[in-house]
Amino acid sequence: MISAGNPYVLPSVLVGAAVYLALSVLTDASVLVRVGVLVAIAGVVPVVVNRVVGAVRGEDAVDAEVDPVADPEE
Repeated sequence: MISAGNPYVLPSVLVGAAVYLALSVLTDASVLVRVGVLVAIAGVVPVVVNRVVGAVRGEDAVDAEVDPVADPEE
């Protein structure tokens, strides 16, 4: 799900980096908290948004490497 085919990865990483820097400058949050927020925004959000948008559009959430048409057992 985190791949070049997911259009939500780059914006999410940029927002995550901005939030990380803001937390570093404006608060006394520990490194663990800042890294946790960065991972949540940059790693989890694009996957969730991609699945939600795919479900709303009616697309199947299938793995890009798996061809659903090719079934060797048929």
